[in-house]
Amino acid sequence: MRSEEPNDSPMTQAMAAAKANLVPAAFLWATAIAIIVLYSFVPSVKEALDKLADFKSRHSYTFAGISTPIFAVLLPLSIQRLARMLGPKSIEPEPLLNVPLLVGFWAYRGAEINALYDLQAWAWGEGNAWWQLTLKVLIDQGGYVMCWAIPTMIVLFVFKDYGYSISRARAELGRHWFRNRCVPMFFVNWMVWLPAVVVIYSLPVGLQLPVMNINVCLFMLLVMFATKKPGEPMGGPPTRKRAAEG
Repeated sequence: MRSEEPNDSPMTQAMAAAKANLVPAAFLWATAIAIIVLYSFVPSVKEALDKLADFKSRHSYTFAGISTPIFAVLLPLSIQRLARMLGPKSIEPEPLLNVPLLVGFWAYRGAEINALYDLQAWAWGEGNAWWQLTLKVLIDQGGYVMCWAIPTMIVLFVFKDYGYSISRARAELGRHWFRNRCVPMFFVNWMVWLPAVVVIYSLPVGLQLPVMNINVCLFMLLVMFATKKPGEPMGGPPTRKRAAEG
């Protein structure tokens, strides 16, 4: 029977994962900063992004449900398969069988994040004063990420990685899954996303989801090509199964 106790403490796992994701994180920070600098100082960029924000605001949840899986799943996986066709076969593509689940998950998550952004704008206003940004980032990265976003993502991807079997997924997760899996992911998420989230909430509410989608796509691609081991598929938080197969 599999032991539920990990070989390393949650903090050790978090530090190792943070180190592995340092380059993608730095690129993501630079991208987020570049977007807000261009939006603030380049009139043509501001005009284009304002048109995008207006389009997104008019189509809101339809835009979120369609665009997020495109940027989080379909674009990264298409580029992954194209790179495999044209270059070294060092990365195993995500099985096509899993794509409907990933698309459905990110369609829902895009609508969910869109609701979070709208709710925060309604509660604290659409400005970007320091106190507004502080409240929005704390609720986002503290309440939403810790209590819902990461735990549900981990459960879903373990379920996927273990053959869509509830019993196998439950056995793999174990009783201490929140401590052993979620806690390390919290630290990685904060390292990678905290600067980007500050930038996202600094933008008009109509641009927040589109910029989040761009960052998700870039991060998926960077992780896919910079940190994945040969033979490891893309598609979510790491599992012990992946570690054993790597």
